[in-house]
Amino acid sequence: MIIRILMALCLICLNVFPSWAAGEQKKSVGTAQVGQSCATCHPDAASILPKNHKPVKPVSIASCTGCHKPDLSGKPEAKPFSARLHRAHAATTECTLCHTWVAGKAFGLKGAKGTMGRVTKEDMALLKKSFDSWASSTHMDALHGKGNIVCLACHEKQLPMKGDSVENERCLSCHGSLEDLAARSAPKDFPDRNPHKSHLGDIACTACHKGHQPSTVYCLGCHKKFEMKIPGG
Repeated sequence: MIIRILMALCLICLNVFPSWAAGEQKKSVGTAQVGQSCATCHPDAASILPKNHKPVKPVSIASCTGCHKPDLSGKPEAKPFSARLHRAHAATTECTLCHTWVAGKAFGLKGAKGTMGRVTKEDMALLKKSFDSWASSTHMDALHGKGNIVCLACHEKQLPMKGDSVENERCLSCHGSLEDLAARSAPKDFPDRNPHKSHLGDIACTACHKGHQPSTVYCLGCHKKFEMKIPGG
């Protein structure tokens, strides 16, 4: 009888306070929510800072940006500070813990001036999906992420949006010329089976190398018996 009464009380609480119950469940998986600070998950600054780092109070991202200025130059190069922060928090933290966002109007970084662009709710959903893939997938985006290459290095935009493309020149600025790539990928047993020296001429790098989905070897569309592998495939 007592057990039945307790079960009934539990059901009443869940019905009367559904938002409270949902909130408690969300907190239980360790997800940092809007309005919380770094100290919510990292109460001890020494545990997350590099050795010999000067003392800092990890209240928010604004505590870091005083020294680590956001680099939005768009240069195709590694950005370790930004990459490591995003890679570590992509799956567990809401963007607005570090970023300011007014849907459809402005998206910025706390402690930094200016806006990175306009982000609608649809754009935000796409950005989150892309960042999750970049941080933890087996695709080419994650291969770049492990090398501390952020979206800006490939897309040339602060905030890549739906329909954005990556031109060959952007890829070659890091990976070398097509001639250099062809020399590195030429198979010894069959020189004509070279993905970077196609009989079709210069084709888009993205014909094979996909960013946020499995990469595929374009040649295999016709040459079914070729044995060719691709990173992120």
